[in-house]
Amino acid sequence: MALPRPRRKPRNVRFFALLAVLIVLGVGVVYGLHWAANPWALALPGKPALTGYWQGVVPYGPGDDRPVVLRLDDDEPSATDRCGDCPDLSGGLKVCRAGQVEQYEVWGDAVNYLGTRFRLHTRPDTESAGPRLNGFDGDWDRDRLTIRTSFTNLGADGAVVAGSGEPTVEFALTRAGEADFDTPPCR
Repeated sequence: MALPRPRRKPRNVRFFALLAVLIVLGVGVVYGLHWAANPWALALPGKPALTGYWQGVVPYGPGDDRPVVLRLDDDEPSATDRCGDCPDLSGGLKVCRAGQVEQYEVWGDAVNYLGTRFRLHTRPDTESAGPRLNGFDGDWDRDRLTIRTSFTNLGADGAVVAGSGEPTVEFALTRAGEADFDTPPCR
């Protein structure tokens, strides 16, 4: 009597297993290279990331200090990302103004490898009269952001008022949480 032949795994199962392993390795390499190129975006125990939530007060002028919250996100790589010069950072900014919240879109890049220097562009969600924050030039020391910016003043007609862009102001931001961003401390 002949012994039964051992069953062989079909070739397509081996192919799909190999394909799955290659996909996992490929994703690991892409993300690994991203974290190696952008160490400021990787939070580890005892080593916070530049990304996350930040809060502070912006001095708009004498007696006009306004609470502000900032959310910075890392632009992580994706399979569909075709942008050769995409910003490294994106997010949002909320500034309290007379009990109301002004919102800004922010995006930019780390200036150096460790992200201790960065630049952000700002775009307000409205063009109403009053001062608007210009782009940010910032420094990061793990627990604090130091931001330098200027203002563009818009008139009632939406036109830029003479003297915009001066003076440059500096303010500090410290760590915050998602709840602080979702509900800024407007008075």
